[in-house]
This record gives sequence, structure tokens and C-alpha cells, in this order.
Amino acid sequence: DSIGNVSAATVTFNVQNGETVTCIFTNDPLPTISVLKTAAVASVDEPGANVLFTFKVTNTSAESVTIASLTDSDFGTLAGDDDCKVGTVLDPGESCSFTITEFIDGDASGPDHSNTVTVVLTDDDNNTDEGTDTETVELTDVLPEVLVTKSANPSSVPETGADVVFTFTVTNDGDEAGTIT
Repeated sequence: DSIGNVSAATVTFNVQNGETVTCIFTNDPLPTISVLKTAAVASVDEPGANVLFTFKVTNTSAESVTIASLTDSDFGTLAGDDDCKVGTVLDPGESCSFTITEFIDGDASGPDHSNTVTVVLTDDDNNTDEGTDTETVELTDVLPEVLVTKSANPSSVPETGADVVFTFTVTNDGDEAGTIT
């Protein structure tokens, strides 16, 4: 009789005297995956910029696997591309990769931008493995930039003096809002 799936290393059953029993055990290894997420830059100036992210998925198991899902903690479900998307079959040792560009924003006084990609794959026995990788992009503090111009009306007066109206123009030339102190 068949004893079904066995997950332990030791199997015990009764054999009658003179009875012959044939046992066949097969090892069905579980799929394994390696996931790498990288950002093209380590930091962006506040208040933010577009960042190119690269995702690499590698089948580290001894059998072919299929990508079942691609998700990112901040960017949601990832589409991948023609050779690396949900449904892509990777042979043993084979890799695929894709890129996306996302706007990363924030303030240097807050936390850096950090998010995680999760890739799930399955083998032909519907066994799964999940791989993750986290990438962090630092938000760099940008110093304020101010331009001040002063004009006088009239631009000249007689030596004895006269009233002059001075106009000051303050322009924020920086990348973020500033406060006049």
C-alpha cells in the first residue's frame, strides 16, 4: 500500500514474515530564490527626484520555477517587463531583471526612503518560495538659497539731501520653502 507523502527522515511500518516490501523515496527539493533590488543613486536632494530602481530575480533551485508575484512595499504590484514578469519561467541558475523609475520625495529632517520588494515563485508541484530585498535612498539636506535686490527711487539726490524710497525684493532661489528670520 502507498503510505502517502512522508516528511520525516524515518518511516516505520509493519512487515509480515515472508512478505516483500519495496520502498521508493524521491526527494522533491523546494524551490529557492535570490532577489536583489538596487537604486541607481544612494541619495537625492530634498525635496526629491526620480530614481531608477533595478530588480534582479535569480532561480537558485535545481528545477525550473515560475514567477508568481512581484510586489513592492511602496510601489505596489510591479509589472516587470517582457522577460521578467509574473508568469516568467526561470530555469535553474537563470536570472531576469527589470527597472522602474519612481519619484522619491521627502525632507532630510525625516526618515530616509526605504522600501522592500517581495518576489514569490512556484515550481511544478506548486511549492513556493519568497524572496525579499530592501533598498534605501537617503534624502540629502539642501541649504536655502536667497536672492536680495535693493533699489532706490530716486537713484540720486542733491548734496543737501532728499527723501528716497528703498525697495527690497527677496526671492527664494532654493528647492524648498524657506522662512525669513
